[in-house]
Amino acid sequence: MSLPLAILRTAALLVPAPERAEWFAVWQSELWYVQQHPAIFCLGAFRDAFWVRRNSPAPPAHNALLQSPLHCILFLAALAGLSLFLAFRLPLARQALLPSPYRDVRYLATVSGAKGRPDRPIPTVRLEQYQLLQRLWRFSSLAFYRPVRSNGMSVALASDNLFDMLQLPVAAPTHAGARLILSRDAWREHFGGDPQIVGRIVQVAGQRAMVAGVIPAASWTLPGKMDAWLLQDESQLAKLPGGTVGYVLVHLRTLPLAGSRWNLTVENDRGGSDRFECGSLDQESFALPFLLGILVALLILATTTPLGLGDYPASAPAGARMRRWLFLGLKAALLLPIVCCGSLDLGSIVATGFVAHGFFFGNLLAVRWALADQRQRCPVCLRLLSNPTRIGGASHAFLEWYGTELICARGHGLLYVPEIPTSCYSTQRWQYLDPSWSTLFG
Repeated sequence: MSLPLAILRTAALLVPAPERAEWFAVWQSELWYVQQHPAIFCLGAFRDAFWVRRNSPAPPAHNALLQSPLHCILFLAALAGLSLFLAFRLPLARQALLPSPYRDVRYLATVSGAKGRPDRPIPTVRLEQYQLLQRLWRFSSLAFYRPVRSNGMSVALASDNLFDMLQLPVAAPTHAGARLILSRDAWREHFGGDPQIVGRIVQVAGQRAMVAGVIPAASWTLPGKMDAWLLQDESQLAKLPGGTVGYVLVHLRTLPLAGSRWNLTVENDRGGSDRFECGSLDQESFALPFLLGILVALLILATTTPLGLGDYPASAPAGARMRRWLFLGLKAALLLPIVCCGSLDLGSIVATGFVAHGFFFGNLLAVRWALADQRQRCPVCLRLLSNPTRIGGASHAFLEWYGTELICARGHGLLYVPEIPTSCYSTQRWQYLDPSWSTLFG
């Protein structure tokens, strides 16, 4: 396919389906007469396609999907449900929504080496660097863990104080040796869900260890997906090969800011220094940025577009006004989790810095769409209006009506939308039709 035809086919997607074939045939026939720069000529098809779409009496496909108020609410509810489902499946989004399982999380932080970040799920701190960090006064305690594969499981070779720092209850050692903590999934898959598993001696990662407990998956939110944790004393960790890298968890003596990160430089034994990056485990609340995004979106919309829904006569059918506001409230209630959880989902997939931008632009687009959708609906049946018809001309704006007229397909009334706001028609107006018109609408 040549480039000009590809441009025309892309622009044709903007044209309503009933008129698309004829529109494409007209532009394709005109293309045969263009000898120079046909691709540039075809770029003008986009402007024409937008014009046809705007002035077509046939409703766009997405409007047909949301034509009924029930379909609109169900569609938004499905989007909200999908956003919530993904938010509880993606680790970063789930951590932002759920409270931390660690009681002392405000004083906990992760440490990464020069080649990593605290939020990256790869081990970056060498074992000898972990030993250097133990000399610092600012850390009241430290723990090291390194993931390895053993018995078909991802096992963390960890310091014996790891779960003490996290304040997760596990059985105390009854004899000298390593302790093994199992995740609930690993307990069911590899040990058949044995209720008497605690206290049993098993062989894992080349060592004998006592099973000291089973924890749910939600209890582990640190970097690295683990099936089990082999808790060892410092003498056992020191036997690991040189250059072994892993994760480091620290307990701070002073309280850092929630969600803060800072750099740390430590002198090593070679006369140089090692650089680390620390990140607090205490997540900053997203409620304030989200509410700020809504406020800023409303302020921007108030200065760029009217927030009013139009002029509606006081002689409305019983309950019509209440239904309109209830419908708008339901849309707003469903848009909140869509924007909030959707931004957290994209932040988990793309980058955590995207969340704040997602809150702002998501709220801006959501409020704008909710108002625009509400203005285009019948105040009685709440269905989208159809058959837009242009009336008048710009030169007659002072003496005649100039704008677009839309009608309710069920005969409830007409909506007049002025093209140019004037002293007579500054906003859209709704006109109810009396029952005598009902015979025309079947």
